Amino acid sequence: MRNIVRTAAASAAALVTLSGCGGSTGPTAFGPGERSVSVDKGDTFTLEVPASPALGQNWYLASPHPDKGVVTYQGRREEEDGGDEDLIGSGDGAQFFDFKARAAGRTTVKLLFCPHGLCGSAAEVSASPVPTATNTAAPTKSDDQVAYYVYTITVR
Repeated sequence: MRNIVRTAAASAAALVTLSGCGGSTGPTAFGPGERSVSVDKGDTFTLEVPASPALGQNWYLASPHPDKGVVTYQGRREEEDGGDEDLIGSGDGAQFFDFKARAAGRTTVKLLFCPHGLCGSAAEVSASPVPTATNTAAPTKSDDQVAYYVYTITVR
């Protein structure tokens, strides 16, 4: 009986400890519908966008890059979830652009959405006029227009 009480007490203490940390793991993520982002100095955060790289749908960090005095770019990563392993592009995926808030201020992050392999990099498209996405919805697998998504980042 004492072991059960000790185990229950240890479990409760672990839950209290975890809840004090906010219960989240990793940086705060913002999607394409959240283009005004506010974070605190020292925070890490992620811009998470839907993508299916296997189908040629990619995102790129475009110029002008964010002010390095306000935020620093930590890199890009991607994940694919679900779907049939035998069918390329059948699952959902996401690309993640990670940043660290350095100092109070405001800057912009410009991401380029490239569907169906229409571009291989942001530099490839920057010479031609490309529309900036004005809707707050995320692009879908069927979207076929190259577009910029501009995020305003405020560091408090």
